[in-house]
Amino acid sequence: MKKLQFIVRYWRVGKLLHIVSFIAACTAGMTFSVLWDLQFESNPLLWFIWLLIFISFFNMSVLAQLDSFSRFQNYKQVKDQIFLNGFQLRILKPLAKSSCQREAAILAGIELNYENEIRNYFYKLGYRWYHVIPDFVFSDPLFFFTPLFWRTTFFAQYYKPKINYELQLTV
Repeated sequence: MKKLQFIVRYWRVGKLLHIVSFIAACTAGMTFSVLWDLQFESNPLLWFIWLLIFISFFNMSVLAQLDSFSRFQNYKQVKDQIFLNGFQLRILKPLAKSSCQREAAILAGIELNYENEIRNYFYKLGYRWYHVIPDFVFSDPLFFFTPLFWRTTFFAQYYKPKINYELQLTV
């Protein structure tokens, strides 16, 4: 039962990312089959174009899964912080910048009975369900190319929860 709960939480935290990853993986598979059937010698330019398409979709699938893992670390961390400190805006403020991080905070809030407070906070900041593009894309588009972006988005460190929520005791 414990593993099933983990899988459900992992899915719920990054459901959009998992869907994107699945679609990208299927598309990469289809482009790979086209690439496999193409003869490099007959048309090298066309073969190279299909190779670039395959690499793009394969990378998109892998990056979406890395992003999902990082959002799950955010979820565990914010859940611990809310459990230990109660509902505080300072805990949620850093998570407002992206849709996936907001979803991680909302899931933690659902599990700790703070869902309405968290949803209202993000609503008051102006975020709606259709705001899926991170804020920095508009304010600083070159942020994509910084080590900080890559480290926090795709390579977040594993976070070991401080609380055993089944027993409600500090570990």
